[in-house]
Amino acid sequence: MMKLKAVIYLVLFTGAIFLCSCGSYKTTKEAILKIEKGMSKREITNLLGNPDYRRFDNESEQWEYIKEDPLSGTKTIILVDFVNDRVSNMDSFNGNDYPAPNPPVTVYPPNNMDYDRPFPPSNNHIRPGRIISDSDFQQLYNKVKSKPFKDDQLELLSIGVGNRYFSCRQCVKLMSIYTFDDDKLKVLDIVAPRIADRENYEDIIRSLSFLSSQDKVRKMFTGSR
Repeated sequence: MMKLKAVIYLVLFTGAIFLCSCGSYKTTKEAILKIEKGMSKREITNLLGNPDYRRFDNESEQWEYIKEDPLSGTKTIILVDFVNDRVSNMDSFNGNDYPAPNPPVTVYPPNNMDYDRPFPPSNNHIRPGRIISDSDFQQLYNKVKSKPFKDDQLELLSIGVGNRYFSCRQCVKLMSIYTFDDDKLKVLDIVAPRIADRENYEDIIRSLSFLSSQDKVRKMFTGSR
């Protein structure tokens, strides 16, 4: 009789854990669906709790959450973007396809970048495998291109870059959204610090029309005068 009671208690206890685990993951998915543009930081905290990582620059800020299904171990990455302390965008990704998060960093470089000053050398630990996948890149590209105004496009790109890495080829495609070199260089300002294959910068140079623009890019990547 005592053994039977022990088995019953064990079954009930295991079932309770299972239900709580399922409920927790379901709650996360329901919370994601409740996120709306214009929500305050307090409202997001009430839904998802405190973020695991924060990235910010001036009025823009990005919160990153890492949620894990306790049963399958599947991770979901949630990125919530704020402008002036209000939600401007939200994305979620399969954590298995998303690169390991970096510590809090600035989302994008300051305006009026000094083109005569080269970017710091790329980190040796960056591997081509960490470059954003073609499918995720295409989603970002489509979102940016769909915005009707240039300022909105650049703002979205600044937020969308996050802690992802890009190839020179992908940078060139983002630059191709615009016709004039000045606008293309604004895109490069945002993406260049996150380029993983900097040795291929000649691809970027060839995408520009004027020698003066090409020289600026060459100085950015090599520091040559």
